[in-house]
Amino acid sequence: MKSIIVTGASSGIGKAAVIRLVQSGYQVFGLSRRYDQLLALSSELSSYNLKDDQYFPAIFDITRYDKFEEVLNNILSNSSEKTIFGLVNNAGYVEPGAIEDITIENLRAQFETNFFGLVEFTKEVLPLMMQRKEGRIINVSSLSGLISLPLIGAYSATKHALEAISDALRMELWNTNIKVININPGVVETDIYRVIRLKLAIIEKEKKSRFSNAYNKYLNNIPSGLSAKIVANVIDQAIRSSTPKHRYIIGSSKEKLALRLRPFIPNKLFYSQVAKRILS
Repeated sequence: MKSIIVTGASSGIGKAAVIRLVQSGYQVFGLSRRYDQLLALSSELSSYNLKDDQYFPAIFDITRYDKFEEVLNNILSNSSEKTIFGLVNNAGYVEPGAIEDITIENLRAQFETNFFGLVEFTKEVLPLMMQRKEGRIINVSSLSGLISLPLIGAYSATKHALEAISDALRMELWNTNIKVININPGVVETDIYRVIRLKLAIIEKEKKSRFSNAYNKYLNNIPSGLSAKIVANVIDQAIRSSTPKHRYIIGSSKEKLALRLRPFIPNKLFYSQVAKRILS
């Protein structure tokens, strides 16, 4: 039974991925800061016909590098094969706000969680995969890693950085069976938008932003997105495939069309139209 680590496993895409992967017969280690929700997930999984050692919850903070070795040693001691086959890098959040409204501290914190912590934990797990020259590194990125949008520039920056480093790592592992796979979803129905609204409320309380109307129009009225289960199914597919794609685009037909057309739209036209639609 191959072992898979899922970070950010307490809700949203991470939780859906845990459920889907245990259903596929993997041993899954669900990691999150919110241990109570991981335990609740254990109760939810009890309705499935699982083996006793198929799901392990573990408290984990992606920004606490000093705890990575301890967490990983605990995982290995419970791993059925004493190694890790798959790593699903899902932990992350959105730091909303126009560039002039966010603080540099918030920008650093966004990168610490969405990028630096992810890279450091991947570096911790990678030697285990290298021992067998086999594994799957699934980076949950975003369509915002391919096209930047106003009001979520900090988040887009972290996902663009993730795309770049994934490409580099993919080439560095070209002669192994360790596959680096990016999952790029559009709008997904997750708890992340509740956090966005709370953060926007803080911005509005601290200063009168010239983007107040845009915040209310765009970020406080997020269109309904795809189910997290759809993304989880793709993650499962990528892990199981012997020849996975480098990137899986998941989104509505409008989102996919916008991505396809972007290379053919002049920059000036694209930027002006997106700005008018979101900011005016």
